[in-house]
Amino acid sequence: LRQREILRDAVLPVPDFFSFRVSESLESVLLRVQFPCVIKPLRLAASQGVIRANNRQEFSAAVVRIRTLLESPDIQVTHEPDLDRLLVERYIPGAEVAVEGLLTGGNLRILAIFDKPDALEGPYFEETIYVTPSRLSGETQGRIADCAAATVRALGLHHGPVHAEIRVNDQGSWVLEVSP
Repeated sequence: LRQREILRDAVLPVPDFFSFRVSESLESVLLRVQFPCVIKPLRLAASQGVIRANNRQEFSAAVVRIRTLLESPDIQVTHEPDLDRLLVERYIPGAEVAVEGLLTGGNLRILAIFDKPDALEGPYFEETIYVTPSRLSGETQGRIADCAAATVRALGLHHGPVHAEIRVNDQGSWVLEVSP
């Protein structure tokens, strides 16, 4: 969550977002939601519990579904902090890519841009396959690389591997997540 705030403050393209605890009143949370949106747990990986909602009913159903997942013994045994916290972000249409890179002295070297050829439009975002080399134009790949480099600079990262998830559309390259 802090990472997203840093990127937003650096005026990088991230979807509008907020977080809430699953114990909060859904009615008060819904006052802040703009549809369509994506709801996701803060502490799970591999797109577990990531759900798109287009209206209030879908949002409420998604929160119940994610809450049930988070309360499962398999998840509770991890003792991760913030297991009761969800992130809500504006849904960004477009193609989604994964970027793998290596940082050395603050310089990002892109190792690969992976296309995600399955339409990741929701309501669930199961990732089944990555394809490389990317089929996107060289110009688009350049914009993705520039976005990834600006992202790691804003986060103050200097050394090591980097994984980023980015959505691309006519408005630009949108950072969905970055993992150093």
